[in-house]
Amino acid sequence: MMRKRIAALFLAVCIIFSVTAMDYMTAHAEGESSEKTIKVLFVGNSFTKYNNLHKIFKGIAKANGIKITAKRVAFGGYKLRKYASSKTKAGKKFRKALKKKYDYVVIQGHSEEFITTYNKHSYKSISKVIDMVKASGAEPILYMTWTQTTGITYSERGEEISMTREEMTQQVADIYNRLGNEFDVKVAPVGLNILRCATEYPEIKLIRSDNKHPKYAGSYLAACTIYQTIFDRSVLGTKYYNTDEKKVGIGKTKAEKLQMIADVRLQVDKHNIYISPDEKTSVKASIVVSDNNTKYKESYADAITYRSLTPEVAEVDEKTGEIEALAPGMAYVRAESSSGLSTITTVEVKSRDTYDLTLTEKESVSGDSYKDNVLKWTNNFTDSKVEIYRSIYNKNHFKKIGETCKDYYYDKSLLKDKKYIYMIRLYSYVDGEYRYVGESVTRY
Repeated sequence: MMRKRIAALFLAVCIIFSVTAMDYMTAHAEGESSEKTIKVLFVGNSFTKYNNLHKIFKGIAKANGIKITAKRVAFGGYKLRKYASSKTKAGKKFRKALKKKYDYVVIQGHSEEFITTYNKHSYKSISKVIDMVKASGAEPILYMTWTQTTGITYSERGEEISMTREEMTQQVADIYNRLGNEFDVKVAPVGLNILRCATEYPEIKLIRSDNKHPKYAGSYLAACTIYQTIFDRSVLGTKYYNTDEKKVGIGKTKAEKLQMIADVRLQVDKHNIYISPDEKTSVKASIVVSDNNTKYKESYADAITYRSLTPEVAEVDEKTGEIEALAPGMAYVRAESSSGLSTITTVEVKSRDTYDLTLTEKESVSGDSYKDNVLKWTNNFTDSKVEIYRSIYNKNHFKKIGETCKDYYYDKSLLKDKKYIYMIRLYSYVDGEYRYVGESVTRY
């Protein structure tokens, strides 16, 4: 009898242990429990600073069983060049923060800079910030901003340009998505979700009376969107809102509506496509949404359409997503949902004829701080010209610096402490005109 009791007791302990272990493993696999504390840093300006966005994000994550710390480096009105510079207060604080080994760094640019100063300095700045984050071992997350509700009017090269809220939101979204493709980083579509919410739930006030800065609901929607982007899981059903047990700046009804907006995501099967002229390929976009998102299920039979933003390089079938390459260059194909989401696929069209490029560094007559770069390539065409392009940022942002009919090119008086990247494009003279025949496959 005693042996039977001991055996029964041992069996019960084993069952309890097995169930407990299984529950732990299941919870751990689903992200409900984690041995590691996830560290997230938010970098930006007032859009990050208002309402303590990082604390809202932390509250949502903790409510979903994630061990997390969240900090911020934020200065009102700052653009990304302040963080890219090592001489500014923001730049120094940012560099100091990166030494603390974060898992994710959420990068938020100024709401207007990717429109008004993108080519002037914003592209260079975000390139540098992303590189710094990756070098620290963290994963960059791009926080797509929204735009002021009144739209924008600005001057560019003496011309006055006006954009509505909807036009501005779409342009900012396109740029963020292109950057995400180029640097292989995730994009949190906050700006698109703010506009979608304003349409779907006009009774929810997301933006303050200044038409720009977020009320608590706006920051809550931003935090929900960033949470889904980082952890790739729905925020729907998160019990982080004002209750008897805790005080949060939003009620249950409003929080659930905002969660339903953030829950809808548009994904694409290809972010980058490489193709030759006259070839065809395709891209496929789809909606990801939770089964219990009743508002979305009731309101939308969501249709997805495709549009080429550079049809001279590549065309796309509006309904099927079939892409046809027409000419060498970079094309951007936008997938759009009728519910107001969009994403970008970058299509690089390159000729089949390719050339190897070599680079030799020589002393410069300009002094010890300078160098001359000598580029060489194989050119089998007798009547041809070669265009030389250079970049100091990355392999997708080149500027033409010269032409030659030879098989080499001298690039003189360059700073020794800078890295320069090159590519060439070759044209052959046929039937009275120069025709593109290929480019270098190597980058230096």
